[in-house]
Amino acid sequence: MAHPARHTARRPAAVLARWAVPVALAALAGCGTGTAPPETETDAAAPPRPPSPEPERPDCPESGVRVTEDGGDAAMGLRVMGLRLTNCGTEPYELNGYPTVAVLDEDGDPYDIKVLHGTGDITAGLTGFNDPPAPLTLQPGEHALSGLVWRNTVDDLSRTIANGERLSVRPADGVAAQRLAPTYPVDLGTTGVLGIRPWHPPQEG
Repeated sequence: MAHPARHTARRPAAVLARWAVPVALAALAGCGTGTAPPETETDAAAPPRPPSPEPERPDCPESGVRVTEDGGDAAMGLRVMGLRLTNCGTEPYELNGYPTVAVLDEDGDPYDIKVLHGTGDITAGLTGFNDPPAPLTLQPGEHALSGLVWRNTVDDLSRTIANGERLSVRPADGVAAQRLAPTYPVDLGTTGVLGIRPWHPPQEG
């Protein structure tokens, strides 16, 4: 009577063993194949991203105006340099007064100088420098002019010799200053005095 009981107990184990082998082989067959899922139709049809648009005027400051050098004269120790203010923006620009100018040393620090509206006692022979400022409106693309005057005189060795390699020019109050590298140095010598002409239309010379 004991033998049938032992024979009956083995049958479920044998059945499980027969099914376990194919299942395990199927599981192993699915591992490590490295097959990537197929690319979806949506990804394949996605258009390329367009490049970022370039600014229309990359050289135009945020203020909408750009300051550049506008010629000069260095004869006989009397130096004259022109400044040009161009409306490179898209809106009219109101202007009235003088630019604010600082003369910078090789480290970019301003020299301690005296800035005059007009020529003062630097010279008396420059037309327009001592005219009063007048309001003007620059349309996009138009420009106004100003000017600087100084003497390269060394007569007081107790003072620092100013030999500016750069200029900082603020077109008007509330507008960010712009830096210029002039064609020749702003060599004030030991005089430490710089005269400025007001902004004016180009037809005024």
